[in-house]
Amino acid sequence: MACIAFILLIVWLAVMEGGQGCLVGLAGVPKSKYKRTHPLTWKICRIVHRGGHLERFIVGRQFLVVVVIFLMNMMGEAKTGANPLNLPKWINDIFLGNSLAIIITTIDVGQLPAQVNAAVAMLDFIQNYIMLATVYVSLAIELSGLLHCVYLVQFLFNRLAFASGSTEDVDTANKQPQQTTLQMAAFWARVLLSLIILGFAFAVTIQALLLGKSGMGDGVSPLLSIVMFFIMLTIVGLMEGMQIAAFALMNTPEEELLTKSPMAHRNAKLILEGKNLQSFLVGRQIFVASLMFIVARIATIELQEGDENIFGVSNGLQSFLDTGLLGAIMLTVGSLIFRVLASSYPVMFMSNPVLFVIIKACLLLETTGVCSASWLIAIAMRSLFRLKADHMYLDADFAESADEDKPKGEEEAIGKPQMKRGPSLRSRFSKQKSSRGGSVVLSSRELCTNDKDLDSLGLDDLDDTVERHHSSFLRNSRFSAVISTRDIAVLMDEIGPEYGKADGEEEDSLDEENAYGNYQIM
Repeated sequence: MACIAFILLIVWLAVMEGGQGCLVGLAGVPKSKYKRTHPLTWKICRIVHRGGHLERFIVGRQFLVVVVIFLMNMMGEAKTGANPLNLPKWINDIFLGNSLAIIITTIDVGQLPAQVNAAVAMLDFIQNYIMLATVYVSLAIELSGLLHCVYLVQFLFNRLAFASGSTEDVDTANKQPQQTTLQMAAFWARVLLSLIILGFAFAVTIQALLLGKSGMGDGVSPLLSIVMFFIMLTIVGLMEGMQIAAFALMNTPEEELLTKSPMAHRNAKLILEGKNLQSFLVGRQIFVASLMFIVARIATIELQEGDENIFGVSNGLQSFLDTGLLGAIMLTVGSLIFRVLASSYPVMFMSNPVLFVIIKACLLLETTGVCSASWLIAIAMRSLFRLKADHMYLDADFAESADEDKPKGEEEAIGKPQMKRGPSLRSRFSKQKSSRGGSVVLSSRELCTNDKDLDSLGLDDLDDTVERHHSSFLRNSRFSAVISTRDIAVLMDEIGPEYGKADGEEEDSLDEENAYGNYQIM
């Protein structure tokens, strides 16, 4: 039973990991183009793209991802002395004792392949009831107010920007709609509830660490356990924010960034130089997933028979606390706060010298090839589920006029015009700049694998296929690097009319006037 539940959780995690990028990427595509061919995708997008629902979905979905990883840690954690394959003790300790096996399985099966395929086949990927249920659950989580303290942080950042005279944020503040007294009261009541729950989660976890009843392990002092726990939370938050900050600074003129912050310029250069961006994003994904499993283990409370319950709570409540799910709340809130900070102040965020070490660690982790099997799994999954590239549905003219003998230069000319800005970090440092223009977001035409590759699982030209999958993962990461209405609006401008979005098409436009400081009050 636990094995079946574990498999279902991996499937759900895969849908969530790729689903966010799909919903963000489809925000600029006219829904009339896929209403007939993908009715479920159309229904999901109609729900999420209404008002401020996309931002709410992102917040609720972040918590769902962390909860699923915590549950997978509970189900996949090996019992003491377990050795199902009769492996040498040192190998068994590495893969089972330290949960390395479940971490690699989660990344190789549940995360990277889904993100790779979702970037190319957005319409097919979310054409299922699992994604529809995920949308409803994510919106319900956000509506509950469990994570509303994140909005308080965003509100404070907006007030600071307003006080400092930031033009962009002043314009956003001036768009704030008039809220009724009841709406305001309901919003701030949920913010207060969220702060109380977050405070209780921290109190329980710290108490368990002080008593030595956490999953930290024997021989670690309580003080060191607390320090290590908060360091891990901080590193996860930094890596969550780095993705947003890096993309935010991608099209910033080099001289401007160098003048504002030499350290931010150095960090951005390291990420964007050559093929480092793809390698960094892959290494970051591995790093974040690994730390989430470690935090899940630490946050799990382990009481021995006869031990007193934490704060003397009832046995029923203690059973819930033992799951460590309060740690999921702390991890989610922490990562969202760092994402908000990176979105609001990308230069200041990237000015942290610690990020240089983290970037180096991510690049080093990717070079080990520990999760290279995910690219082959992505090819197999795409063939198994018959996922087709989006342009095959959205751009019939392209499908009919595709000519294999077309000169390469003419084929690469398809796309949006070059950006009319000064030299950006990406154009200055990256050797892999897209032929479509300054945007790192590539068309599914350029990323999809041809039919021959699909039929043979891509083994005839594996290097080229894997390279396209790296680019596809980069595209999905760009779609996922949003947290607010402002971020999504910037992304839509960056993508441009890729699939012929009609100007002023009200059905597909994001209702920015419903945003209150980049977040909507409900």
